[in-house]
Amino acid sequence: MTAATLASPADRVEERALLRASASAFVGKESPASRSRALRGKAPGFDLRFWAALAQQGWTGLLAPESAGGYGQGLTEMAEVVSALSAQAAPEPVTPVIVFAGRLLAGCGDCAMALQLLEQTASGQLLPAVAWQEDAAGATSFDHQGHPAEPATVCARSASALQLSGRKLHVRPGAGASGYIVTASSSEGLALVWLPAEAVRSGSELQRQADGSFAARLELDNVVLPASHLLASGERARAAFAAACDEALVMAGVELLACARRMLDMSLDYLRTRKQFGKPIGSYQALQHRAVDLLVQRELSSALLEHALAELDRGITGDERAQLAARVKARCSEAALTVGREAVQMHGAIGVTDEHDLGLYLQRALVLSAWLGNAAQQRRRYAALTRHPRDGGSAGAEGTAR
Repeated sequence: MTAATLASPADRVEERALLRASASAFVGKESPASRSRALRGKAPGFDLRFWAALAQQGWTGLLAPESAGGYGQGLTEMAEVVSALSAQAAPEPVTPVIVFAGRLLAGCGDCAMALQLLEQTASGQLLPAVAWQEDAAGATSFDHQGHPAEPATVCARSASALQLSGRKLHVRPGAGASGYIVTASSSEGLALVWLPAEAVRSGSELQRQADGSFAARLELDNVVLPASHLLASGERARAAFAAACDEALVMAGVELLACARRMLDMSLDYLRTRKQFGKPIGSYQALQHRAVDLLVQRELSSALLEHALAELDRGITGDERAQLAARVKARCSEAALTVGREAVQMHGAIGVTDEHDLGLYLQRALVLSAWLGNAAQQRRRYAALTRHPRDGGSAGAEGTAR
């Protein structure tokens, strides 16, 4: 339970509305879509000064517990900030850093280094990235039971040092990261190791993504680190990583839904103003039907996300949480890409020009839909989780990942 979940339902609704209004006003003023366009393809792909402004707003510490200098809020509150940023196509890696890496650090227990890193992340001084994926397509990121797969990267441990050997792909943020939380196999099971960026600089390669952001490829050739850089191992590491990954999947769904909303709004505005044969093209029934189909996609995704955020803040765990996260990512990825394709067609030739803002959101949706597993992979994962429940979790009456 977080501090936010202990508040009364009425108070929490009011606080959430205030946060939504504050986030929308701040991001709308400080981060127009033109800012994202100007940062594309220029490492690190986002603005560190704007990241400092997010920290001043308190948003980088929104999820962190009060013991780490944060505010102890829930994912529901974090979603309001993420949604406001995504609605303006802000390129800052809030979900990879604050949600994925931040929640992973919080799950490492009483490790002194993990607590120090979490405090620095909450204050906006540190930008950690999670280095976990090892194959290009992500097909082997989850095992046949739907759980995170055993990494091929190896962590050899001695009394005074750690040695990492392996390769990590699609690490986000790829540029600008202060360091990496590396997943590796060890004699004690899964190990989470802190790898400072300077320790692997010669083995890091930047890869530009469709939206102009960067991911990294890390080659770990017997990298030696102090033993104190081991953040967690064994069951604690496994549980922390599984929870953080599922929460990041849901927050990626928040970003995808925000992109879908903007693309749909832009399309509806275009249908109302673009005229053909003397009347708005939105008056034609065929286009009205297609617009309604997109609205259905948006509302289905929104309803599922609201349910998922509430369940995660309530403390849902294990296979039940993993199934819900897989459903959210599959649904929101499919919705965003469907809306994007239709939006381009409705806009006609202008929809495929780089100058039109529609492309910013479509390209962002392409990157987000693939990150942590695309819709097809998450459906397969959902099916595996329901066939091989580890802790008795079940799909219940909530339906499938479709």
